Amino acid sequence: MSLQLRLFGGGQSAGKLGTTNDGGHAIDKSKVLAATDDQALSPMRPGSFDSIRSVPVIDSPRYASKEEKQAMNKLAKEKEQGAKYAKGVYRAAARIDTADTKVHKAHYQYKGVVAANELRKVKATTTYAKGLHGLREGYAKQGLRLDKADSDARTRIDAIKAKLTGDSN
Repeated sequence: MSLQLRLFGGGQSAGKLGTTNDGGHAIDKSKVLAATDDQALSPMRPGSFDSIRSVPVIDSPRYASKEEKQAMNKLAKEKEQGAKYAKGVYRAAARIDTADTKVHKAHYQYKGVVAANELRKVKATTTYAKGLHGLREGYAKQGLRLDKADSDARTRIDAIKAKLTGDSN
């Protein structure tokens, strides 16, 4: 088979797991760049730009009553405490996401090692197979030697049989 056919294929059937020796790949760019889940944020999925407003904007100057001031102060204290808790929740959520990212990164580093080791294994198997091909000539010669020895022995045996039976053939 020519080098060009070996490199770029030429009607060869695919080997184990659909592999060929054409240097191709099955890496789908859209899958590599896909979000890790439906809620992951990225330039293509920026999430919402919602905000929070606990009280309406006071658009114009106005007077307030003592009761309104007390109610607003009470609500302000509640919101300040809630903001403190929310800040803690967001910090914890960020730490959890950072931990998730560490696991994700470690997992894909591991997969990279597995893929690199798979190539090393394939290279070793290829080297072994190449070595076996190099032995074929020697085995063929040994096979021919055995065939010749068998043929010679048969000729001698046939000659002895003919001599003993008086066959002149």
